[in-house]
Amino acid sequence: MATIYGPLRFMADEFVKNVNDRAKEVLTYLYPPVRIYEESGELVIEADMPGFEKKDIKVTTSNMSVEISASRKPPENENMFVNQRPDKIWKSVRLPVELDHEVPVSAKYSSGVLTIKAPIKGLKTVKID
Repeated sequence: MATIYGPLRFMADEFVKNVNDRAKEVLTYLYPPVRIYEESGELVIEADMPGFEKKDIKVTTSNMSVEISASRKPPENENMFVNQRPDKIWKSVRLPVELDHEVPVSAKYSSGVLTIKAPIKGLKTVKID
């Protein structure tokens, strides 16, 4: 009787591993979640990236997009059952405004959050009397 459950259990375990691998691949494209807003004439992009180190994160900008990429070594733990956290990410964020590359873009990584601040081209603050 135990012989029929052995192959079924093996197939079920392999199916779960395959689903975990596919979930990790999907997260690679969706991750990191971002929030974009304007503050004091700058476009602010916040990306949640816990578990990455600052030295492994790369940010590049163009007029209408920002690309965020990062990689980390997967943990070497023989007793790990599930690992759905992506080890590599790449995300291109299409921006709603054009960036001004005459002024430097800044980035800060703190407590797992990457904050990018970039000046918006042609945006002027008007003082109201």
